[in-house]
Amino acid sequence: MKKLYPILLIVVFSIVWSSAFIAGSIALKDFDPFTLLTIRFSLSAFVMLPFFLFLKIKFFKKEAAYHGILIGLLNNALYLGLSFSALEFVRPQVVIVIISCAPIFTSILSASTGIELFSIKKFLGCILGLFGVIIITGISTTNQANSFGIFLATAGMLAFSCGTVIFRGKGLKFPVLQVNFWQSIAGAITLAPFAIVLRQKNVIPSMESIISIAYLIFFVTIGGMSLWLLLIRKSGATNASSYHLLNPFFGSLLSYAFLNHPLIKTDFIGAIFIASGLFLSTYSKKNSPNCKVT
Repeated sequence: MKKLYPILLIVVFSIVWSSAFIAGSIALKDFDPFTLLTIRFSLSAFVMLPFFLFLKIKFFKKEAAYHGILIGLLNNALYLGLSFSALEFVRPQVVIVIISCAPIFTSILSASTGIELFSIKKFLGCILGLFGVIIITGISTTNQANSFGIFLATAGMLAFSCGTVIFRGKGLKFPVLQVNFWQSIAGAITLAPFAIVLRQKNVIPSMESIISIAYLIFFVTIGGMSLWLLLIRKSGATNASSYHLLNPFFGSLLSYAFLNHPLIKTDFIGAIFIASGLFLSTYSKKNSPNCKVT
């Protein structure tokens, strides 16, 4: 049972993270991306606030706030803001593939900063998993993509990799909820001006949108992000980043279940490559990340 627990945790994380696409696509019928993200992070911070009193966590601890805000700027503001913006210039499949390169760059960045040892096995596992993502998304090299859109998606992916490595190197000593709170604050404040300038006409949100936003707040931002930070702490930056390779497959399953998108053979072929890559990159007899500096 103990051996199955980490796998179950990873699967739950990937399902929750992938479900953000489903909930977001529903809420985007009434909100533009920046307004949706600003509402999501603002209300998430508000919901997390009472837990500081309950858990007796020092709320305004300077060092924790600094690192939480820094990670929030990278993960919530730059990663999500740039990724959403890239969708206006390139197909979603292109953005998914670029974002799925994060484990590779996380591995390189972790090694170059001395946080984790470089592992050929992990690197090759990430490459194999990325190949599976390409199969699932059906991306074709014959179609030219907008270079500016590629730049935005790449910048978002690099920001996410940096946020992952910074938390692994500097944020492990802080409570996960505390870091998540300051992440949400940073995301809300940074994205609010874009929401004000770029917002669409005022509309009365549907009940579906309200439910979707509530889901994004409680399950994705508070639950999913906290689980993500926990996985970085337990598995290391490279291993935890590689778990995102599962997201396209679970995204396909959820799209089939909730949006009636068909499942095709390549979804399962790609999943086999992804599972093989994850096994190669994360399996260790000692079952511990190759950490050099804590």
